[in-house]
Amino acid sequence: MTQTAETQAWTPSQQIAPAITITPAAAKQIQRALAKRYAELFAVYLKHRDAITRVTFWGVTDGDSWLNGWPVRGRTSYPLLFDRAGKPKPAFDAVIRATEKPAFVP
Repeated sequence: MTQTAETQAWTPSQQIAPAITITPAAAKQIQRALAKRYAELFAVYLKHRDAITRVTFWGVTDGDSWLNGWPVRGRTSYPLLFDRAGKPKPAFDAVIRATEKPAFVP
């Protein structure tokens, strides 16, 4: 018996992810956007610091990120404040700048 496409069961693990190449210019743009987003988030955290006692990161460097390989196997992610070598990224600087604004009083 021959199995046709209509009778085959599909599962998410069978999804084929296309290969994506990111240019250095695009990578810089992505890091700038990440830094901007971190700055926005920390501005909100600081605004509501009376109700927020801590902010937790799931990992320290991009190499530690739980997003590597999820949800797409083999995918590499760069979501944290430090790169794979442990060096601060623009997002780290954005968080520090957000806490240095005159409105911040610990």
